Amino acid sequence: MALSSKFKFLNLFYRHPLYVMHLVNLKMRLIQRFSWIKHNYDKDSQVPAPLIYKFILTKRCNLRCKMCMLWGETGWCKNESQEIISQELDWGVFRRVIEQIRDYHPSFIFTGGEPLLYSHFAKLALLLKDNKWFATICTNGLLLDKFLEVINNNPYLIFLISLDGLEEENDLLRGEGVYKKVLGNIKLLKSLKKPPYIGIQFTIRPENIKAMYRFCQEMAALGVDWILLNPCWFISQEQARAYEDFLMKNFNNRPKSHLGYLFPYMLDRKEFINQFQKIKNEQWPIQISCYLKEPQDIHPYLDMPHIPPRNKFCYKQWLRMDFTPQGDVTPCAQFPDLSFGNIKDSAIEKIWNSYDYEKFRKLIREKYLPICSKCNAIYLYDADRIFL
Repeated sequence: MALSSKFKFLNLFYRHPLYVMHLVNLKMRLIQRFSWIKHNYDKDSQVPAPLIYKFILTKRCNLRCKMCMLWGETGWCKNESQEIISQELDWGVFRRVIEQIRDYHPSFIFTGGEPLLYSHFAKLALLLKDNKWFATICTNGLLLDKFLEVINNNPYLIFLISLDGLEEENDLLRGEGVYKKVLGNIKLLKSLKKPPYIGIQFTIRPENIKAMYRFCQEMAALGVDWILLNPCWFISQEQARAYEDFLMKNFNNRPKSHLGYLFPYMLDRKEFINQFQKIKNEQWPIQISCYLKEPQDIHPYLDMPHIPPRNKFCYKQWLRMDFTPQGDVTPCAQFPDLSFGNIKDSAIEKIWNSYDYEKFRKLIREKYLPICSKCNAIYLYDADRIFL
């Protein structure tokens, strides 16, 4: 490990020792699961229990960000009924799920919509602390000041906050006044006696690409723990049609969620390479990550949207279980078109190794889905990923 990497690791351990120990333990468990997947290709109906559980707590959101697949300019939720949109995960159902998985030493991801709009979020935060379960909360950060009491001295809450540039760029994409409000909330979190782990997700768009380097400077000075530079997820018309054909042929399902990603992504390649190279050339006190390994990777990312830049296998289907607000178990929270069962009336283990799940795993062993090439799970659960 390079000196700078050692420094960052030790610095992170000093600030968040319990979380770092959790990451190391999870890394070891992931390595074991990667090995199981490799050596048990004929046992896709006998997969050990998921290591991670991702819940879409609600599809409701208090922002209308331009690029959002749910509520953005092409967002698919805008065509849903109010009855569907207003639903959130039933607290009693969630508690029954917890009873089924507590012996598996689970970790969680909570998202939305906006997860802090979930009416039981305070209870959820306390439940995680009581059971010493870590959870990543993917949030726009607007409501963090409403939950300071349950966040304070709770090392099990990990926040991934979305900001897409400095004030001018961010507010162009997310709404007037959003940057100042979220920045103020981050400062409130940092002022707590024991601040939580704070990651920042920056979605790279034509509107903010020139601010990438300055944004990293600002966030590092603010004292956040991590910055994720996230190329905007988009799909082509060809991918959309191929995905529709795949689901109709194999599951008799007509999808709609992919339409939220169906838009042009006209990024200034030269500016991206310039900004990304400046970031890579500097020694930062925190980890700054990007799904693209090298600046020049932007060319295949844009020119060949159907081909993943690196890993081409979705390990996630053997590692993580995803849930919709209605309690449906879906193979992918990003594209919740398929349901393999509902936790209101089926046990977790039964759904996880059901006939449909086995069929789905066998299909994606042969080839990932047409819309999967930009999926963050391909990179997050990459067997060759070195960092925690």
